[in-house]
Amino acid sequence: MSNPKQAFGDKKPPLAYIPLSAQLAELEALFDGMLKYEPLNWRDTPVEAMTYVEAAFRHLQLWKVGEELTRDTLVKNLGAVKACCTILIDAAAHGTLIDNRRKSQVEADLLHEGEEWVERLKAVHQERLRQRQQVDLKVTIVSDEISEEAVRNLFGGPTAQVFEAPPGEPLRVVDGFMPDSKFPPWPYSPPL
Repeated sequence: MSNPKQAFGDKKPPLAYIPLSAQLAELEALFDGMLKYEPLNWRDTPVEAMTYVEAAFRHLQLWKVGEELTRDTLVKNLGAVKACCTILIDAAAHGTLIDNRRKSQVEADLLHEGEEWVERLKAVHQERLRQRQQVDLKVTIVSDEISEEAVRNLFGGPTAQVFEAPPGEPLRVVDGFMPDSKFPPWPYSPPL
């Protein structure tokens, strides 16, 4: 048999799931605003939505470019973003939000349709990558099929030596050439 308090509590919103670190960052920004103005001032005086939308964007952009804290009071920029959202939500809940957004179903639809072109472009680039890899593989196969005779001709004719090193030991190369080859003639001096 379960505890009746638990059964009752399980029906309630689980507020403990909001991480304390996020709550404190938001509270720090709200506390900063409370000291500047009045606690919950947006409930007493109507506020315009776009004021807080713009403020949230500014704080988010600053954080995005690496500025963790506000310059004036050293509050976390992400906490300020959360505080702006909190004010918007709470003002709307209390009927003190002046909704001055420029609403556009067209723009909302365009944003959702953007998912389609993102997927399309990913597929196109994936196919390009696959084709490039196929070409690279063909080049590798062709270069692997060059005969020993072709290598001899490349490095100085039929008497040229094909240079091999024991497994795990690199070939000795000087100025881009193997020193025992007939090309260029040794001793080799690079052009001045």
